Amino acid sequence: MQVGDGYWKTGQTRRPPIANGDLQTAALSVYSLKHYTPAATRAESEAAITKARVWLEKQHPNNTQDQAFQLMGLVWSGTSTDTIRRATKALAESQRTEGGWAQLPAVGSDAYATGQALYARNTAGMATSSPVYSKGVNYLLRTQAADGTWHVKTRAIWRQPHFESGFPYGKDQFISTAGTTSQIPLTLCHRSF
Repeated sequence: MQVGDGYWKTGQTRRPPIANGDLQTAALSVYSLKHYTPAATRAESEAAITKARVWLEKQHPNNTQDQAFQLMGLVWSGTSTDTIRRATKALAESQRTEGGWAQLPAVGSDAYATGQALYARNTAGMATSSPVYSKGVNYLLRTQAADGTWHVKTRAIWRQPHFESGFPYGKDQFISTAGTTSQIPLTLCHRSF
């Protein structure tokens, strides 16, 4: 399913940012190939990973999710230290003054984007004691609701039907669930905060 340029084409969903974007699909495909390829097809998988790495290195992401998945894909595909350093720096530069990251440049920071950014930077080797990481964790601690959740505003299109699941925040509950649960792996991996 990999296209000639080295990525895997993904269709747009009605619930962005989840399952949305070629950088996400490429990074997750690289991770899967790297960790779950049977020995008999290892050479074919390594060739696909190399093609994906070349494609990932050429991309210029314009939102946090794409930056995060590009960085993780670069790490997982074994790119150079300099390339990882540049991608890590670019993601740090998109951190907002209050410590969070936003899904898109024109919207406010939220737990979903912030969790992704911190996880990606840690995947690239950033210490949890770094100022960027600490600032992000402090943002998450300040914005967590008393019930332990985070409110993240939906970007789903108007045609996406809403149904009540019992999670707080009404029409924003689907992405708020993702924003809240995205903090679980972050917390488990980085108990120091």
